[in-house]
Amino acid sequence: MVSCSGEKKGTVAEVPKEPPKFSERGYTTSKAYPATFAEENFDAWKREIPQIEKVSITSSADGKKEPALFYNSGTETPKPLLVMLHSWSSEYLQEVSIPYAEWCKERDWAFIHPNFRGTFEKPEATASDLAIQDIVDAVNFAKNNAAIDPSRVYLVGSSGGAMTALVVASRHPEIWAGVVAWVPILDLTDWYKFNLYYPDRKYNRQVEASLGGVPEPDTPAFAEGKRRSPITYLLNARDIPVFLAHGMQDVLVPASHSMRAFNILAAPADTLSQEHMKYIDQKKELPEDLEGTTEDPYFSPTDPAVMFSRESANVKLVLFEGVHDMAYNPTLLWLNEQKRR
Repeated sequence: MVSCSGEKKGTVAEVPKEPPKFSERGYTTSKAYPATFAEENFDAWKREIPQIEKVSITSSADGKKEPALFYNSGTETPKPLLVMLHSWSSEYLQEVSIPYAEWCKERDWAFIHPNFRGTFEKPEATASDLAIQDIVDAVNFAKNNAAIDPSRVYLVGSSGGAMTALVVASRHPEIWAGVVAWVPILDLTDWYKFNLYYPDRKYNRQVEASLGGVPEPDTPAFAEGKRRSPITYLLNARDIPVFLAHGMQDVLVPASHSMRAFNILAAPADTLSQEHMKYIDQKKELPEDLEGTTEDPYFSPTDPAVMFSRESANVKLVLFEGVHDMAYNPTLLWLNEQKRR
């Protein structure tokens, strides 16, 4: 492990005697899970977690009722709350989130999977003010309907969900004990420019629909894109433990989005250079002169191979051998050690 400055503010919680054995179930990542990111089925949730419920949460912003999935064992002992966010093109019944609810069932955590205005293709979705408030309202719903330990409220997302997780963490840092963002989008306007090279993809049409137009510089749509992007707020999350992870071969969101997010939260001496980030984006490999480690205590041999790991202040960055993906065990084992002081 490289020596990095800053003091980690999370405190170690009780570590489970056995790690979650998702590998024994035939998967360790969302790509290996026996359902795609697009598949949504409440029956699949009920098969794995019979106590999970569909609930309706009234927005404190506009009064609209948004659905969510909620799990609570009913025990009265204060417990952690895991808030899991769906990704860009799916909604709250997204099946690849089921393993997180399985962990919560096995360890008596509460779990909530809010809809936050659904797929990212309309103005009220895509990290809008309404969507952010939906997530805050989901936390408050859980606190009102379960015995929640307020020092152990956790947030997880991947892709568009990771983008939203970083926004809500930055705008409401008082809530969270730990935040995990897999393959996040840091800046919607930059990602829009990147997708111009891939005109067959649907994402830019969805971005335009969400922002009210093409996000060209000096336009209202561009300003709206910045307002919905983590890059605008992320420095506000500097006191929260944040875990960023990105696949080196990701062709949907360049790995530099996670690296740039790391640079915002890290001590200046520990940031990655523009040259290194550009090299990684272009070559999909590490430059020889980049100092780091390939060891990480939260990744087992069945998880994606760690190519680079660095910690600084309250932020952790992992670049792994893989694509647009997330791994369950590292997420949950790391979160389990985080606690607000």
